[in-house]
Amino acid sequence: MNDWYLKRYSFAQTETEGRLIIPGLNTFATIERPWIATSTPGGLPNESCVPDGVYQLTPHVRPDGSRSYALVSPHLGVYQHEHDVPPSGGRFLILIHIGNWVTDVVGCIAPGVRRFPMLNKKTGKLEQAVAGSGRAMREIMTLPWRPRNLHIITEAGTNKWFR
Repeated sequence: MNDWYLKRYSFAQTETEGRLIIPGLNTFATIERPWIATSTPGGLPNESCVPDGVYQLTPHVRPDGSRSYALVSPHLGVYQHEHDVPPSGGRFLILIHIGNWVTDVVGCIAPGVRRFPMLNKKTGKLEQAVAGSGRAMREIMTLPWRPRNLHIITEAGTNKWFR
């Protein structure tokens, strides 16, 4: 139960969707920012999902005191803290945390119990979202809070929208 899997199946202009599979626990819907490549590794900071690959999930406490996991993979340009980022560039503080809409994540991953379009009160628009994100995170946090591996994979046949 140490390895988790995020299987992405939709790269749209406005969001990336997938399934977070935690063996022995559950499968959760996910929403992330769209993929935006840059000349530095890791994708565009604060605007892009992270590239496919294997990440270490490191326990992380957010400023509000809530527990989450930070993604770390130096060879993919993703670090836990800003001071870890080398002069050549990269990203930091990519978390798995509560969020329903893509606007709730700034390069992070939001899990939910299911996916469907919901009215976003911030934008007044019907947008693709995950529902029950708080419930999903509470369920995830029932597991021992310790380092794990996350394998991010794009499913075969997935069309990618690139910006």
